[in-house]
Amino acid sequence: MKYLLVETDKIIANIEKIREKAGGSELIAVLKANAYGLGLQEIYPILRQCGVRKLAVTEPDDAITLRQIGAEEEEILILRSTACAEDIEKILESCATASIGSYDAAVALNGMAEQRGISCDVHIKIDTGMGRYGFEPGELERITSVFSYMSNLHVTGMYTHFPCAYLNPSKTKAQHEKFIEVTEQVRRAGFDPGLLHDCNTAALFTCPIDHLDAVRIGSAISGRTTAKGASGLKRVGVLCSEIAEIRWLPRGHGIGYGSAYVTRKPTKIGIIPVGTADGFGVEKIRDTFRLRDCLRYALSDLSRLFRRRYLYVTVDGKRVRVLGHIGTTHTIVDLSEINCSVGAPVRMEVSPIFVPQSVRRRYE
Repeated sequence: MKYLLVETDKIIANIEKIREKAGGSELIAVLKANAYGLGLQEIYPILRQCGVRKLAVTEPDDAITLRQIGAEEEEILILRSTACAEDIEKILESCATASIGSYDAAVALNGMAEQRGISCDVHIKIDTGMGRYGFEPGELERITSVFSYMSNLHVTGMYTHFPCAYLNPSKTKAQHEKFIEVTEQVRRAGFDPGLLHDCNTAALFTCPIDHLDAVRIGSAISGRTTAKGASGLKRVGVLCSEIAEIRWLPRGHGIGYGSAYVTRKPTKIGIIPVGTADGFGVEKIRDTFRLRDCLRYALSDLSRLFRRRYLYVTVDGKRVRVLGHIGTTHTIVDLSEINCSVGAPVRMEVSPIFVPQSVRRRYE
């Protein structure tokens, strides 16, 4: 038995905290990656209950799913610009709002909308430094061409995305100002840029910038943010399982792959049928190798060495230590100091985004 427990009251409290922080700006709930692991279909009714009427996803398939489960009135923004016909078909089918980040994407979407005799709402994406989708700020002629020549596209918004809000507020402020300048140029050219938004979770909680018309919030719904300092958010999501077997091991017995832990005395162990395949003990890989990043990683590892940090879970409400490597589908814990039996409930701290969809979400 295993499931991801999601506490509804914490989600509602987080949305209230986000609204307080956002002031009068509207909330756009970003539900990419299965709603950051919380479950797309499960989280939607709660957002609706909380009055969130603007949603955003990365994949057009998710927009179709949201429409099928009842999101008929909400605006659904597709967060990636695309010229792929298959993607555009799904955007038009779901009546979603498309992101336009290039002239090619605008031409492709306009052409397919024209073939169907319909108009498609779009938000224009400006690349102020993320380096993914978006028009460069200097491409004003191409940006305004969407207003002037794409008669089947209806521009209802403009936005940008911040790559460094969690660690560089000054750079983020400069990007914000660059984005505002582009929107002013659009206005001076005689066009209405529509709904303006650039703040993501990290920018909302750390950067002293105008929140504009809306803020895009994803990980904050689950109480997680890369921003430094206290956010007041409540962490959502606990992986629940049970003790499958209990054994006593003699002194000098290895545990797990590589025998990374060897018992120093007779030890009572508990085996939990949960491992990395279920999202426990999984973390984002180190994927940057600049000198400063390597130094930061080295200092972090050195700190762990001297602090001798261990990993813990709770069994029957009591904190117990994980022994050895976490396996793909099993975790071993030290039960020597507690009394419990097979079937005792286990709670494990995880980030929901790493918990696969095959693990059931249980909302309470």
